[in-house]
Amino acid sequence: AKLRIDAHTKRLVFSDGLTLNRALELYRHFGDRTQLGFGIGTSLTNDMGDAREMKPLNIVMKLTRANGQPVAKLSDTPGKTLCDDETYLAYLRQVFNVA
Repeated sequence: AKLRIDAHTKRLVFSDGLTLNRALELYRHFGDRTQLGFGIGTSLTNDMGDAREMKPLNIVMKLTRANGQPVAKLSDTPGKTLCDDETYLAYLRQVFNVA
């Protein structure tokens, strides 16, 4: 509300060791506040059905900008935070109170 950004126009994507039960907990907590996406196992990048029939690609996609604006991945796992704009990253760390 402080920045006048409507959270309903934004999407949070949860992944990395996500279970169905945890996804449901997150949905119950955030579902009425913003748009949500979930990647359980390799389903985030391989939504082609049975993984035994169609082997998922072993790839990593790292988004760094969208429409010319910096984006960031904040992680509680050391080394997984990603952002090519140090000023933006410092701002996010302050806003979300993360190291």
